[in-house]
Amino acid sequence: MTTLKFIKPLLFSICIVTFGKVQAQDIFYAHIGYNAAVLKSEGLDFVVDRYNETRAYLTEPMPYPHYYDGLTLHVGGASSAFMYDFGLTYRSNVVSATGIDATGFEVQRDLKNKWNTFDVGLGVCVGGNEQFALMIGVNSAINSEKALTRADYPEDIGKANFEKVNSQFKIGFEPFVQMIVTNENGVGLLFKPYYSWSPILTEYTELNSYINPYTYVGDPYPIEGRLTGFGLSVSLVRYDYSN
Repeated sequence: MTTLKFIKPLLFSICIVTFGKVQAQDIFYAHIGYNAAVLKSEGLDFVVDRYNETRAYLTEPMPYPHYYDGLTLHVGGASSAFMYDFGLTYRSNVVSATGIDATGFEVQRDLKNKWNTFDVGLGVCVGGNEQFALMIGVNSAINSEKALTRADYPEDIGKANFEKVNSQFKIGFEPFVQMIVTNENGVGLLFKPYYSWSPILTEYTELNSYINPYTYVGDPYPIEGRLTGFGLSVSLVRYDYSN
């Protein structure tokens, strides 16, 4: 319901602008920059909770993997009101837990979750000139979600390799607003707040059995969740405008 409340006003705005009178313009841009998002999945949080609950020896419990960041790179443009965009976004999160287990040594467990997307975006250009553009659209994305983990002594954890536990590809959607601000040479910044959502659930049962091998048999089956949340990209952009 929350997602629909967000998307419906956005689609309504797109329709209003699309059928309105918009000055003819041609825009091209390319940008690379930093992406950050706060994403939450109930299934992934459940696995983390079980890890913490079943290990009383932890001195530092594992936090929820909610903050993701990484690199984003896109190219796109607009012709009159029609806007298009293509790109890749890499996001990952690493959380850790430490404690002295039954062996008497301090051990550390790292859990990495990756959420990478290939995006094709369509929308409208609300307005633009030689140094500014404002666009509204929706990315249709092919998402890749992967869970990896490793365990070792804290002083050696940086040398240990991550083991990939599960991987899933699925479609997703990202409504966004994009603003470009540049100098007279067409170099500037791009700001892109968005909402990330997928209609397909990810299953975390395999991850739960991997990091909770002695307790997973009593847990619910399957363990599923949908990774959703808000994000922001801030990029260095090269922008060309003609009217």
